[in-house]
Amino acid sequence: MTTSRRTFLALAGTTLAAAGLAACAPGATAPTAGPTSADPTDGALDGLDAVFAEAFAAAGLAGAAAYVRLGGEEWSQTAGVADLESETPFEAGDYVRIASISKTYTATCILRMVDDGLLSLDDVLETYVPGIANGDVITLRQMLAMQSGIYDFTSNAPFLAAFDANPTMAWSIDDTIAIIKANPPAFEPGAQVVYCDSNYALLGHIAELVDGVPLAEVVTRRAIEPLGLTETYYPTEAGIRDPHPTPYVPVVSSDGSVDTSAEPTIVEEVNPAVPGGAGAMISTLSDLSAWGDELASGTLLTPETQAERLKTTRFEGQTLDFGYGLGITNFNEYLGHDGAIYGFSTVVLTRPQTGTQIAIVSNESTNFTTPTLTIAIAIINAIDPEQGTGA
Repeated sequence: MTTSRRTFLALAGTTLAAAGLAACAPGATAPTAGPTSADPTDGALDGLDAVFAEAFAAAGLAGAAAYVRLGGEEWSQTAGVADLESETPFEAGDYVRIASISKTYTATCILRMVDDGLLSLDDVLETYVPGIANGDVITLRQMLAMQSGIYDFTSNAPFLAAFDANPTMAWSIDDTIAIIKANPPAFEPGAQVVYCDSNYALLGHIAELVDGVPLAEVVTRRAIEPLGLTETYYPTEAGIRDPHPTPYVPVVSSDGSVDTSAEPTIVEEVNPAVPGGAGAMISTLSDLSAWGDELASGTLLTPETQAERLKTTRFEGQTLDFGYGLGITNFNEYLGHDGAIYGFSTVVLTRPQTGTQIAIVSNESTNFTTPTLTIAIAIINAIDPEQGTGA
């Protein structure tokens, strides 16, 4: 059974059964280089069909596709269906919403602006978005690193009720800012590490202000086109390009777990202005894999800025090395991000020391559940146990 993103936080330090990214406090910096053990021996992917099948079944998803690279071997598999009614098989090449993986694109654009001399990581929020509590001391670095203390608009109960009732509701960044200003900050800037969508909605807005064009154009010019990601885009309308699987939103019980016995709802359209730079983008499994390599290697950034991106800080209470950098997460030596939005769950994790990568997409999720990350961790436990939950 899949666990919700927020419920998982209490469990992450001991089990990492489903890796939610929410309220945590600072700790040790994650290693990003240095001596490491060799990849598992050839043939380590031989049992992966069974591992994936078991984890997929436990998650209770409609459909999913996974890609794994380990040393000189590659493995890919699909499971389940793209549509429950027609029972059309899930296709690995279909478009999916990548949700919070969009944060890695927004962060890359901001960091490229830093390299271009248009921004500084020490710039304060007040310069670009005046009137937010602590904005005169909150830096872009703290926003990128989830250390700003800004109120999270996606935790606001009236907002959540309205968005659930109408995912295509009219919205602008001004609405996001209004919610932030109407609520007290969560903590003093730099005092904690707390996963917060407001940081990246605001960073996306700042990117628009600096480049003078909509965020869709910023991301396309600064991240998508330079890498030739022809199957990735920042949407400007509520729909999603074909082909795409039917997106299912499961019923979540009061304890935060997904009720796999209940009928999920279908959410085909989402106004991209609501998640904005925090979660609007759309891609495919293949492009997600290519983007995961970019996050680990940083070819779009200067070496100095890439090094800053990879300085991750461990979330509070973690017995494992699980933290957040400048728009990137780490799970031990694996780097990447996961995402969850109505009907879609996605994850890409790459271990730069060995080139090992796991990328997974699925067509069933709430805005807070993390089933593909659960599956990815099961795969890491199987193929790279020294980097798994038993590490």
